[in-house]
Amino acid sequence: MKKHILPLVLILLSLLLAFCLLNLDHDWGDDWASYLMQAIAITKGQTQDFIQRNTFTMRMSTQFIGPDAYPWGYPALLAPFTLACGPLDIFCLKSINLIFWTLFLLVLYLLLARRLPPLQAALLVAVFAFSPLLLNFNNQLTSDIAFLFFSTLALFLVERASDSLYRNILLGFALFLAFFVRTNGILLLPTLFLVQAFGCLRTRPRRLPDWKRILTSDLVPYYVFGLLTLADLLIFPAGEGSHFERLSVISFKSLADNVSAYFAMPAFFFSDLPYPEIVYGVLLPFILGGIVLNFKKDFSLIAYLVLSYVLFILWPEQQGIRFLFPILPLLVYFAYRGMTAASFALTSQFQRAGQWVTRGFWLVIVAAFAWTSLTMARDNLAQGRGPYGNVFDPLSIEMFDYVKSQTAPDDVIAFYKPRALRLFTDRYTLLIDRCDALPLAKYVVLRKSRGGVDQVSPDDIESCNPSIAATRVFVNEKFAIYRIRSR
Repeated sequence: MKKHILPLVLILLSLLLAFCLLNLDHDWGDDWASYLMQAIAITKGQTQDFIQRNTFTMRMSTQFIGPDAYPWGYPALLAPFTLACGPLDIFCLKSINLIFWTLFLLVLYLLLARRLPPLQAALLVAVFAFSPLLLNFNNQLTSDIAFLFFSTLALFLVERASDSLYRNILLGFALFLAFFVRTNGILLLPTLFLVQAFGCLRTRPRRLPDWKRILTSDLVPYYVFGLLTLADLLIFPAGEGSHFERLSVISFKSLADNVSAYFAMPAFFFSDLPYPEIVYGVLLPFILGGIVLNFKKDFSLIAYLVLSYVLFILWPEQQGIRFLFPILPLLVYFAYRGMTAASFALTSQFQRAGQWVTRGFWLVIVAAFAWTSLTMARDNLAQGRGPYGNVFDPLSIEMFDYVKSQTAPDDVIAFYKPRALRLFTDRYTLLIDRCDALPLAKYVVLRKSRGGVDQVSPDDIESCNPSIAATRVFVNEKFAIYRIRSR
């Protein structure tokens, strides 16, 4: 038990830092608003109404925003928090992330402790426990942190799959929960299949398949996954399937852009260090070396890593570093294994020095991450946790209040973040960034500082479409609202 005290202390310190970094605001990316509205719809039994209204926003806007509905897993997890906290108590709602963040670190340690001595496993856990990027991401009311936990848990259980019925049922639940929370959790199914096939080839290359064991043991996780997925389809309305329509716009250009972007993107994990691209560039050959040298031992991790990268490259839209969260621990692990292997490749008199250099390298990163996170947490608390001029800023709330009190329930309002506007006002909303589409809305809310990005430019709104008259009815320092009438 003593050997596990250090990782437990690190996890508790990380939880404390994450709590201190929570603020009273949310950025304008409005995926979170859709998750929150889905959670509220679950508590009110209005999931079909959500689909109807969100489909209007998604299909009638002048550019692609997102699916008709996200997977219902994270909203289902969030639903009890909306009842306990209230639908707009953003600080309280964010506490859901602290739970999954703590569970992720715990499972990550268990995953690494099967491969490394306890102190080395704790060292790599500390890299994530004090990561400014990940700690601060607990302020995002999205599925990323929850999926990070469920995908890591599923990988941990994939390796422990055996003839045990209990373990296989548990694995099936984990696979389903990962998919229930994020669609790309489906990649864990082919990961399990490849691991099972690889294991059969290694242990029984010339034997006939043991169909009894396959049907009563190996396939149990798939049975559980299938039954739970069927229950999901029966209970919740479909909507996330519209996401796959985006695959129709794959092109050679998008593939080439994605290969380049996702190859370089892990450097962003080190963005709080000096010269993050150089740090990542130094680690890259060790990552590749660690993968090659540990191919058999870590086949499950490698399979999931490769499948994830294939999906990211195929998907037309780039979603930034958050897409890589589930595989960042794998990249760091393989980098460490590659560096350790390189140190053992040295002559005997330099091996110990090489090991100390490896551990010292990661200790420096942990120390730099911890200092940055501690500074951010101190500043956040000193400023009263915000808000910081985003969604919950008084000027934004003033705009929301005007829309809610001065427009009719069936009015269509255009805004560059339509789901956030619908969350606060319960109006039909669209994103309109073309003058010819302005007649679709009765009111247009413009953010003054955005110009013509994702909206009609405030300078052009009154003259860009001769078929309509745009009359300003509200203005404050950040926003202007125009009423649209046909001439």
